Amino acid sequence: MRNFALRHAVLATLGACLIGNALAVSSTSTRPQLSSSSAASYTIAKYMGSWDPTGGVGSVSGFSAKYTVAADGSGTHKTVQAAITAAVNAGGSSRIYIAVKAGTYREVVCVPSAAPPITLYSSNSDASKTVIVYNNANPKPKSSGTSANACTPNASATTYGTAGSATFSAFSAGFRAKNISISNDYKEDTYSSSNQAAVALMAQGDQQIYENVRVLGNQDTLLSYTASATTVAHHYFLNSYVEGDTDFIFGRGTAVFNNVEIRYLTARKSNGAILAPSTAASNNYGFLIINSKLTQSGSASNSVYLGRAWDESVGSLSNYKNGSSPNGQAVIRDTAISGHVILKAPWGSSTISRPYCSSGCSYSANRFYEYNNSGAGSGN
Repeated sequence: MRNFALRHAVLATLGACLIGNALAVSSTSTRPQLSSSSAASYTIAKYMGSWDPTGGVGSVSGFSAKYTVAADGSGTHKTVQAAITAAVNAGGSSRIYIAVKAGTYREVVCVPSAAPPITLYSSNSDASKTVIVYNNANPKPKSSGTSANACTPNASATTYGTAGSATFSAFSAGFRAKNISISNDYKEDTYSSSNQAAVALMAQGDQQIYENVRVLGNQDTLLSYTASATTVAHHYFLNSYVEGDTDFIFGRGTAVFNNVEIRYLTARKSNGAILAPSTAASNNYGFLIINSKLTQSGSASNSVYLGRAWDESVGSLSNYKNGSSPNGQAVIRDTAISGHVILKAPWGSSTISRPYCSSGCSYSANRFYEYNNSGAGSGN
């Protein structure tokens, strides 16, 4: 009887573990957890709708490049933008493959909305060997009447602005990238007025896939966006890496991060936020982080927010309108979370100081949830 009881206890414990960490983490008002049944409404398929990107970009060995980018002149073009422009001029509806040879390409790139479906890739599986990088930033001065970049001209302004700071802007539907790094290496404190916004990647077109892509920056690294507040655009990141220190995955796009390392950089700031979605109130799906890991460089402990709502274009708390103003949405599930994340209350007040609230709120309840996470920062 004693052995039977012991065996029964062991099996019960094992069964609970197999069901998942969600059973071990209590849901609280400051750290809400999805139930197993409600988690079924927050899957890759739910976020991506009728489009299934889970197969990724495909094997580069099967690609046939129409254009090849090589800084040394051994390809059809020396810059990425020149090859993109050639693809746009070629037109048509067939997918165009552009190979980029290993190297560093210091340039600003725009894939305009009129572009045909493009796959930009390197044959080298080490994405750190093929880098597209620039250093524009929100406060960086420019002359009025000049373009910030071809996708977001912002011509009348005297600074680059958030969208205008992007190293790489992908505005076309069906754009895909693989085995490439996209970076913004702006040095904070270059301009005393502001350090906000030095975007590496601005993804805006619908049904885009980024596989084995590294997106590097500090503040506002990756902008998942849409052409208008009422438009839904789907972005899928697979087996990739994103780093930053303040609101570094942000925007109103519908984006899935599957098997992605999201690394918080502590060197400049140890108490920033990872996510800053500005999801339209009418859109049930903003950001999904799944089967991933949240890591850090440095030794911050219990100090970093999982995220906060970006109340985009609202201006002040008095202007916030329940049901019509943006209400950021995010789910983090089946993910390993390191100890840099705040344990008890990891979701911060919004960008206009709208207090975080999960139920019975004066303003729209925040739509931030977790499920089945593990690690020192998960509360498990």
